[in-house]
Amino acid sequence: MTGTGSTLTALVSAGDAAAGDLRAGLVEVAGRTVLERQVRQALRAGARRLWVLAPRLPADVARRLLALGPVETVPDAACLAQRLAGEAGEMLVLEPGVVLDERLVEAVARAEPGPSVLVFDREPPAGAERVAGDVHWASVARLPASVAREALEAHAEWEPASTLLRVALAEGARLLPVSALPRYAEGRRREVPFVWVRPRGDSGRAEAERALLDAAQKGCLDWPARFLHPPVENALVRWLWPTAVTPNMVTLATAVLGLVALLCFANGLLLPGLLLVLAVGPLDGVDGKLARTRVEYSRWGDLEHVLDKILEYGWFAALGGWFAGQGHGLAAWLAAGGIILFALLEAIHGEYFRRLTGRQLDDWGPFERGFRLVAGRRNTFFWTLLPFGLAGLWWEGFLVLLAYAGLTFAVSHARFLVHLEAYACQEAPAIRRNLAATRYAFLPGRGEQGS
Repeated sequence: MTGTGSTLTALVSAGDAAAGDLRAGLVEVAGRTVLERQVRQALRAGARRLWVLAPRLPADVARRLLALGPVETVPDAACLAQRLAGEAGEMLVLEPGVVLDERLVEAVARAEPGPSVLVFDREPPAGAERVAGDVHWASVARLPASVAREALEAHAEWEPASTLLRVALAEGARLLPVSALPRYAEGRRREVPFVWVRPRGDSGRAEAERALLDAAQKGCLDWPARFLHPPVENALVRWLWPTAVTPNMVTLATAVLGLVALLCFANGLLLPGLLLVLAVGPLDGVDGKLARTRVEYSRWGDLEHVLDKILEYGWFAALGGWFAGQGHGLAAWLAAGGIILFALLEAIHGEYFRRLTGRQLDDWGPFERGFRLVAGRRNTFFWTLLPFGLAGLWWEGFLVLLAYAGLTFAVSHARFLVHLEAYACQEAPAIRRNLAATRYAFLPGRGEQGS
């Protein structure tokens, strides 16, 4: 994952001797120490081996670090220099005691070959170290491992991160301005400000936790997920931070509730099932926020979306089966199949669009973002069903969902075709020429499309 294609190691320190705080990295933010956050971020950025500089670590922290894999603790800089003997490749250096946005770490890890230093070139946050003029260090640097070893040997008594920063600059490191980095986070479907906080004291820790929660919030959501779910999600995430509960555990618990809801629908307990589904809505956002704020990602995380779809379609099938048994027969099964088919097709072309263009169709433009707010999705479907259910009009509400799903698919598919054509014309001149040459004469002209 590095720009050089060579082995990337990383150095993370538990303390900041230059600031007189040897335990800065052991401050807990969002239920995990700053040290653990940085270790996880460096590993996610591609570090194949990670050195933790710490004379002593709390037993629970040491245990969690050991579980992460290629992590080794060394007591001081001199010992680290010995361990680096013969080390090839490059070293990623993180400033201790700073809560960092993982995109900042990844930007340096994936930069072009050669020493690199990430800098704030405008409006630096409070506490950032100035390196030249109005340029301040953004807490991530990279330099050859051999150069790092020589510097640590020569200046073992100095604070390692600051020392290696100065060495990287002396080696002619390329300055990577934070302002040049894209702030759009594809997974969160919005522009997300970069997190950089030095959490000193209770107020600093609270500021860091607020920043992490704000950054973890997805954009471009349907109206229940945008207006109703966040307060519940955030309260649950804060409650779970200091616990041993993992995001995968939350996913599993949410799936169990979803399965109970399915059984309720299948057995005619429609209102209890619907209330469980509405409760699953905010719970479904907790695992993702917990993972992002604690940097506890899993390779199984993407499967959560598959599980969500299976449960959603299962709910509709269970409702269809119940209605079929209540005298609606084949019409109930056709209605359930129609809802599932429309929802599945909409999800498939949305995913295809994302894989092809690198952007979510729902977030492609103002119309798409506005339509996503009211489009037929799991949350909007079941909130729409609620008033019908309370009035005892369950079957009528189910038919409304079928129409809702069909309308959503029609609009979404039309926008899919329009934007896919525009993207293809932009990226491939041959496609642009072909579309111009094969345009139907009876359609309104849109000007010359090719040359």
